Amino acid sequence: MRIAILHYSKLPVIGGVERVIGDQAKVLSALGHEVEVLTRSEWRGGAYDAVIVHNVFTMPFDLDWTGELIQQAAATPHIRWINWVHDVRWCEKVPQAVHVAVSEVRRQEYARVTTDPITVIPNGVDAGNVLGIMERVCGLKLENEALILLQPTRFVRRKNIELGLRVLAELPEAIYNVTAAPDPHQDDGSVYFKELGELAETLGVRDRVWFLGETAPLSDDDVRSLYQMADALFFPSTAEGYGLPLIEAALHGVPVFCSDIPAHREVAVGAEFFALDEEPRLIAARIREHAGVRQRQQRRELMRRLSCEGIVREMLEPLLSGRKAP
Repeated sequence: MRIAILHYSKLPVIGGVERVIGDQAKVLSALGHEVEVLTRSEWRGGAYDAVIVHNVFTMPFDLDWTGELIQQAAATPHIRWINWVHDVRWCEKVPQAVHVAVSEVRRQEYARVTTDPITVIPNGVDAGNVLGIMERVCGLKLENEALILLQPTRFVRRKNIELGLRVLAELPEAIYNVTAAPDPHQDDGSVYFKELGELAETLGVRDRVWFLGETAPLSDDDVRSLYQMADALFFPSTAEGYGLPLIEAALHGVPVFCSDIPAHREVAVGAEFFALDEEPRLIAARIREHAGVRQRQQRRELMRRLSCEGIVREMLEPLLSGRKAP
């Protein structure tokens, strides 16, 4: 479809509506549509299949343009005109338009001035952009996972990744992100990696442990993005001289579950400690029941529910073509 998105201003002007229309245009373009974001000075009409008008029909900033668009909507019933209502401060009947309100509050407010049907479609948000998530990590679609454990480490035996695999086996809803790549300074790294793969197969968790450094090294920005998406840092080392990830996780607000060893006791902030011989099922239960972990899960559920990509694909795109949303 050829789609025009109209508003009084657009990016790089900073504002809520400007960001919304920028995100809509980005997602619609990615879905294969030809999209233009236009202000009054750029709008010339044209052979569009759909025109999404943000606030121009309901805000009195340029009533001459509002009147022109109302006339154009009446004269072009073959175009799908969408009246996207963020605010209601002025109103005139818009012929041939499909009305969209960004919330139930706005729907009720706009319903006072029209008897036409009004669909509620939340604006959504590009959480990856807001949080600065790198493209590689965005591509993992971690927002769709139920529980995410993170261990930033390399394949060194004292990192005790096998305990993470055993805990993962007790958390069937979880995935385990390990940033590991074999340590170039230790010949045993490749051997250890192979052993971990075999253990993961035996435990039935191979598809839920992601050795992210296996195919290509992660950048510092990638690791920061993984912290943003993680529900818990799992750090079960048998020995450490310091334990930097415990501090990094705390700075990112990620709950820390770590082995009870001297270095961890020295540097950890607000961590949950477990003994190296504690049963994996008990560690798993502590992770699942931790209030901070549940808060991280709720945060990611918000990302999923209000994903701009999902809202455009599931709610806006069907409306543009006249189909019913699933």
